[in-house]
Order: sequence, then C-alpha cells, then structure tokens
Amino acid sequence: MKRSLQISVLFLAAGVVSVAQAQTFAESVQAARRADAQFSAALAAAQSRRATSRQSAGAFYPVASVNYNSADPNYGGRNSRTIALQQPILSYDRYLTLQQSDPLAALADAEEAQAENEMTLRVFAAMADIVRNREQIRALGVQIEGLEEQLRRATRMRELGQGTVTEVSDFQVRVAAAQANRVNLRNALQAAERSYTLLTGLRANVAALQVDVPAWADPREADAVVAQVRDDSPQSRVARLNVRLAEIAAKRVPAQYMPQVAAQLASTQVPGYTQTNTSRVAVTLTAPLGSSPYYDYQRAAADLAKAQDSLRFAQDTQANEATRLLSAIRSYGDEVQIRRQAVEIARQSVEANIKSYQGGVKTNIDVISSYQAQADAEVALVNSLVSQSEAWLRLTLLTRTQPAAL
Repeated sequence: MKRSLQISVLFLAAGVVSVAQAQTFAESVQAARRADAQFSAALAAAQSRRATSRQSAGAFYPVASVNYNSADPNYGGRNSRTIALQQPILSYDRYLTLQQSDPLAALADAEEAQAENEMTLRVFAAMADIVRNREQIRALGVQIEGLEEQLRRATRMRELGQGTVTEVSDFQVRVAAAQANRVNLRNALQAAERSYTLLTGLRANVAALQVDVPAWADPREADAVVAQVRDDSPQSRVARLNVRLAEIAAKRVPAQYMPQVAAQLASTQVPGYTQTNTSRVAVTLTAPLGSSPYYDYQRAAADLAKAQDSLRFAQDTQANEATRLLSAIRSYGDEVQIRRQAVEIARQSVEANIKSYQGGVKTNIDVISSYQAQADAEVALVNSLVSQSEAWLRLTLLTRTQPAAL
C-alpha cells in the first residue's frame, strides 16, 4: 500500500508523465482537424465565404449571354439567336460590391481561426474530463486499498476479542461507499472517452493520455497582452469585419438606385436574314416606387447598429477574459505548489494515524478521515493542474493571430 501511495503522489506532483506512444494534446488536436464534424462544417462555411469574396471581386468583369428563341413557323415566327457581351463601366453599386471582397476574405480567415480555437478547447475539455476522472479513480483506488487493509485488521482484532463490531462496520461502510463512487467515476470516464473519440476519431489510451499544454511564457506586460486581445483576438476581428461589411451594405441601399453605365455588344442572327451586329453604351436608372426602399434603409441602419454594438461587446468581453486569465495564471502557480505540499502532508498524516490507531491512541474514524483527506488533496491537485493548463491554453489561443498546431 505504501508503495502505491508513493507512486500516486509522484505522478500527481509531476503533473504530466511522458509515456511511450502516449496520445499528446498536440496529436489529439491534429486528429480532431480531420475528424471533428463541427470543425469541418466551420471550414466549409469559411470556404463558402471565400467564394463569395472572389465573386465580389469580379463585380466589373464582363458578362456574356446567349439567347436562343424558337418560334412556330406556322404563324410566321422565325428562330433567332442572340449573343451579347456587356461590360460595366460606371456603377457605384458594383464598386461597393468590389469593396466587399477583401473584408469577406479576411472574415473567412478570422472565422476559421475562431473555429480552430473552439475545436482546440473542445479537445482539451474532453481530455481534461478523462484526466480528472482517471485521477479520481486512482485516488479512490488508493483509499479503498488502505481502507480494505484496515478492515481486514479490524476483522482480525474482532475475531481475537480485541476489537469492536462498530469498528468493523465503520470500515465496511466506508469501503462500500468508496467502491460505489468508483463505479460512478468509471461511468463518467467512459462517457469522456466517447466524447474524445467523437472529436478525434481516436480511441483514448486512458493510462497514457496527456494534457501537455505549453506553459504561458509571454514576457509582455499585462496591459500589452490585454490590448492585443482586445483588437486582434479572432472574436474581435470577426466583429470588426462585420461592422465593415454592414457599413458597405448600408451604402449599397441607395447605390442600387443610382445611374449605371455599361457598354454592350450584341449579334443577332435570324435564318433568312442578314446577321445584325449592334454596339452601344447604355445608361440605366432604376427609380422604384413604393415602400421597399424606405424599409431597406431602416433594415441596413439597424444591422449596422447591431454590428457596432457586437464589436464593442466582443472587445470588452475578450479584454476582460484576458485580464481574468492573466490573474488566474499567477494564482495557479502558488495554488499548485500549496496543493503539492498538501498531498505530501496528507500522505504523512495517513501513515501517522495508522500507527497511532494500531497503538490505541487514535480511533478508526481518524484513520478513515485521513484517507479521505488524502484522496481529496490528490484530486484537488489534479484539478488545479488541469485548470492551470486550461488558463495557459485559453490565453495562448486569444493572443495568437493565425491557426497553428500547439
């Protein structure tokens, strides 16, 4: 039992153990890029937006059309074929459409970066659930092993007439409760494994799986980090580009009713007649009557106001999150150190209580409580280590400007 306690404490104190052929965090993220359906859908949406961007870039490209008309000759009709080529020359609406191209392409990149960050966090959450449940099961196993040993001793003492029924019953109840908790944790672990497999397409190697996130090591002052996150985080970039597109959309409402100039070449051929070729420069003006333009103005103004408020909310939220994470990282360093000391003290307390109980100084309740305290300390250390890694990861994702493997 003592050796098992030492192994458990050493593992927890190290935080992460390198195991041959282990499924690392970076490997899991790389696998999720190929397997995660939600991430694939986000990439497809980004590709669609890039296609829209390329389409907008061709606003002033010439447009060719072919029109074939088949008529009934019994009524004097004749078949005809017209080939036309139109080249836009002056159009404020088309100019604004062209202006949408770059923001749309940048928005696709920002949304892809945002999707990458969200996928990375989902992978981390799935792996963290596995690690938390695994280590709780490990800590419970150590606790159960110790309680069963004390139960056997209490039973022997009872058989020799030196113990009490109460002592035996207390240990039996505690062992049964710990075993029931372990069953629940194993179910939770299996659910976490399924979530991991769904995300990555990999079967989790529970014993070797690691959440080895690189430690936060940015030397900049907190104000500089927060300022960058406020302006350049994927969420802020998405919101800012949506404002730009909403501004262009608002300008397009009146622009679609302004005069447009285009050159047109057309060739019409009717069987039995000489082919007709025409060329002209046409000016078109659309002046709709009705309430539609008014409501278009209202909708565009509302969309722009919404986008501007969303930008302010995104910037404030991301700046606040960066501030929180920087503070959390500083506190987690002290917390992890304290919890490691607590694990060592709890282990020593178990050994001391066992010896005192055997010597008649402490009661069985003291032994039971010390085992529970050790298990709680070990689980708390694991949770602190995972939370520290999560803070490192979230801040890294907020400050990086392009999707990249960790």
